[in-house]
Amino acid sequence: MPLYSCLFTLTAVSVAIISDVVSSVGEHSAKFKSIQSSYGECNQYLSTDGLRQQCDTRCVALVNRIWNDTTGLLSDSTGRFYTQELQNPCSRNRTKQCLKEVISTVSRRDSCKRAQASVDCYLNNYGQLDVTGLKYVPFTDIQQVCILKKCAAMLGVSDKLDQVVQNGMQSIPEGDCLLRCLLIQQALYSDESGPDLMRLSVQCNGYGENEAEWRANVTQCVAAVQAEGSCDKCAQAAKIASECLVMNLKLYMVKNANIRKWIPYAIRLDSGAINAGSTAAADANAGALAISESDILIEYYAWYFWIY
Repeated sequence: MPLYSCLFTLTAVSVAIISDVVSSVGEHSAKFKSIQSSYGECNQYLSTDGLRQQCDTRCVALVNRIWNDTTGLLSDSTGRFYTQELQNPCSRNRTKQCLKEVISTVSRRDSCKRAQASVDCYLNNYGQLDVTGLKYVPFTDIQQVCILKKCAAMLGVSDKLDQVVQNGMQSIPEGDCLLRCLLIQQALYSDESGPDLMRLSVQCNGYGENEAEWRANVTQCVAAVQAEGSCDKCAQAAKIASECLVMNLKLYMVKNANIRKWIPYAIRLDSGAINAGSTAAADANAGALAISESDILIEYYAWYFWIY
């Protein structure tokens, strides 16, 4: 069985660093944007016509968090911006082949050109672009830190975060409720409907060709858990997270000493491992963890200078 792997990397930053910047994520935190509105937003950021002409596509992709400058790749969830019924295996294969050519011919250092060429692969091959539909925007690491702090404050467990960092979410009695709050605040879960698989897939960077199988497995599992009729909402959310989404939340010390000066801890939230013993899965997780620390530092500096 394939491994469905999702990595959220949250940064459990010291209070002095993240302060109380919870206003940036807002109530129920989730944001929805369209391609059309994103272009308007980028027109404000890009100060000259030349810059807009060269980098507006990259800016729109960054605003919607489907582009990663570190990897020079589009997210697998990019397809959500295209009309579903016009997609077929041939169009997806043409898009993949086009993206491979972009990777081999356009330098990752030229991020604006590479982002434009990558998006062109979708525009020319994937289907009809939906420019007005509002789409879920995945959360960044720093935003998830703010949500974690906000949830801890609401539940009255801010003083236990150090214990969570050292011993895990289940080391405190409120661990299930803290996880439930984290998911609800990201609009990834509700007590009535269970997990929102579309948004989870986007937050997890997509499941590619295994998307349909992943959705079917999770849906069946969630229905079984909900049928038990538990009155404990926190316990039910935690059971769905662990048994259906196979979600494992682990806090660990950041290995890079330079990064650790500013961001001492990070949280790995793995979701969807059907076969945890898979060698390919282990390699994928190791690779994701290897780049996560540099991403954390880059995002921290971007966040810090934007705030101050």
